[in-house]
Amino acid sequence: MTESAQNRGCRARKSFEQALKAHRAGHLEEAIRSYTESLALNPDQPQTYNNMGVALRAAGAFHAAVASYHRAITLRNDDPGSHSNLGNALRDLGRLEEAEACHRKALELDSCYLKARYNLGLVLKDQGKFNEGIACLKEVVKRKPDYVDAHWDLALTLLMKGDLEAGFEEYEWRWRLAENPPRQFDKPVWNGGSLDGRTVLLHAEQGMGDSIQFARYVARVAKRSRRVVLECQKPLVNLFATLEGPAEIAARGEVLPEFDLHAPLLSLPRIFNTRLDQIPIAESYLAADPARGIKFAKTLEAKRFNIGLAWAGKPTHRNDRNRTVGIEPFITLLGTPGCTFHSLQIGQRAEDIFAYGCTGLIHDHANIIEDFADTAALVSALDLVISVDTSICHLAGALGKPCWVVLPYTPDWRWLMAREDSPWYPSLRLFRQKSFGDWLGVFARIDAELKAITDV
Repeated sequence: MTESAQNRGCRARKSFEQALKAHRAGHLEEAIRSYTESLALNPDQPQTYNNMGVALRAAGAFHAAVASYHRAITLRNDDPGSHSNLGNALRDLGRLEEAEACHRKALELDSCYLKARYNLGLVLKDQGKFNEGIACLKEVVKRKPDYVDAHWDLALTLLMKGDLEAGFEEYEWRWRLAENPPRQFDKPVWNGGSLDGRTVLLHAEQGMGDSIQFARYVARVAKRSRRVVLECQKPLVNLFATLEGPAEIAARGEVLPEFDLHAPLLSLPRIFNTRLDQIPIAESYLAADPARGIKFAKTLEAKRFNIGLAWAGKPTHRNDRNRTVGIEPFITLLGTPGCTFHSLQIGQRAEDIFAYGCTGLIHDHANIIEDFADTAALVSALDLVISVDTSICHLAGALGKPCWVVLPYTPDWRWLMAREDSPWYPSLRLFRQKSFGDWLGVFARIDAELKAITDV
């Protein structure tokens, strides 16, 4: 007996409601399965296709999400949410011009749709259209002053444009992000006022690369304070002992010494009114302990060009799928005549060396690197480092060692856009994708440059 249309409709609604419940609970696989069941019973549901697209995108299935949104729009072309959601998925795929058009279509349908205006600001930033992106995001926060994500992305856009003063001022909105609550101390925050002989605690935040980058400000604080205590991630403690300025260094999680005021490291550029042409730079501000280099000495070949490689960053980084290349593109470099290669990779991704058959082509030091002071000793002995955007390139820059950084089309704000140098680190050279996902082009340029400098 054929099932009635009414009964199928009821079952479709029930599956949709189950999907919504699972989706809200973060159970993406279950949600996608229930959306699919609902659509099998009734394919004329634009909202279900839209919701399934949201779940697919959250699961990283960007191509499928695009297809799902297209089906939603085919069924209902006047829904601004579906158009903007499609734009988000296209942005994930690097189809930035198409993404921009989708968000503009959403705003054409509803000019008051703040989420679409916010999303448009993001994709304009990704394309390097900074003035338009900033205007877009400023309009969003004007209409909704407490729109935390818009303030945060406005800060990143200003910073990427190179407007560090305005960018770091807006960057203070990071403390309003749900995933980034501020540290709680029983002492007041230092915002740059007179220290009057008091002790300041400077504490690290975010990743270890961030800590290395902004540790340059510690010496400036020390000139204005009686005493500086620096709290950082444990793997950085021994390395940061070479910094100028701190009287004491504590590992995060340890009992802190007495202090009167505190400040997060990434607030120091704002406190010191940093501009692009006034970044505190030096040839180096960290140093390696020569004694730590002894354990690497046997693998360093004096008559060859010694190169360190890092191909993966922290997987929890929000842009890691774009910035982490993996070992495969680096393998093309391993046959370069006159070169000896050294892995600077630790953790799980160091296992790529064995997994990709490279054990005879690159020295694996993961089992003897205990902390960043060890890594610094190895980096200091190398002729060149080639790295993705991770803590290794910050370490090389802070040590003043030559480092080639491979960057995605839309990089992290600190690398700015459309330049090969870094105002933060004079020893770094930036190799950027010329189009989204074009690692082949990046490594073709690196291969040619490497052969040119080693062809002696």
